[in-house]
Amino acid sequence: MSKGFVWVAQNNADTDYIKISADLCASIKKTCVQNAVCLITDSAAQVPDGIFDKVVQIHHDDSADHQWKMSNEWKVFKYSPFTHTVKLEADMLLTKNIDWWWNFLCQHDMVFSYHCRDYRDNVIENSPYRKLFGKNLLPDVYNGLHYFRRSRYAMEFYKFCEAITKNWNYVKENLLINCHDAVPTTDVVYALASKLQDPDQMHKIDYQWFKFIHGKEKINHVAPARTLYNYVSPYMVEDDLYLGGYRINRIWHYNDKKIKDKMHDRIF
Repeated sequence: MSKGFVWVAQNNADTDYIKISADLCASIKKTCVQNAVCLITDSAAQVPDGIFDKVVQIHHDDSADHQWKMSNEWKVFKYSPFTHTVKLEADMLLTKNIDWWWNFLCQHDMVFSYHCRDYRDNVIENSPYRKLFGKNLLPDVYNGLHYFRRSRYAMEFYKFCEAITKNWNYVKENLLINCHDAVPTTDVVYALASKLQDPDQMHKIDYQWFKFIHGKEKINHVAPARTLYNYVSPYMVEDDLYLGGYRINRIWHYNDKKIKDKMHDRIF
């Protein structure tokens, strides 16, 4: 039985996702004993040696023509080398040891992260960025923190994700209300797949500790004239991360892709 972390990272014109993936990997290696990492990427990526335990190359890049590359996310089930997988996103950091999570997660076929948290650890059930979810009565799941084990149930879920992604134009016009996304966004794909597979959410497992801190401005009530970086003043004290004076004990999903470099100015 193997356990590990997986995410998809593909560079675009704005962001070096391989570089920030290395930061996430380093945070996992630093905080966890159970710290195997698999990076899924494309053939164009320049991945440094000796950072990730395994690098898997996507055979056919469904996001080749996209700026926001999310059309390969459904392939994590196929490419994950682990029996038990926690799926993350590249722009995250671990802030504490989470080895004990596996004792609970491994009992299930899948566990979703429902809702997110702001930097004060308040639950955000109605994200201002998710009006589409409310209109379509979609479960408030986040793909950025998701567990699955190699099982028939998880395989069926990812087959739904594949079908939604590959037939996106039909899906957005016939299965969703007021959806104008030109390409499929992973959170919408996951939410719709979850609703199709489990309409009444009878298999819902909502662990309160299986959440992350979201770094978008409106979730953290940042005034329009300010930036999240200036508002919460992220800094490190030894290995501890602080946002707005609060020590963070959850996974941090940051929005500003250069914020990790900026934080070096505030290391004490």
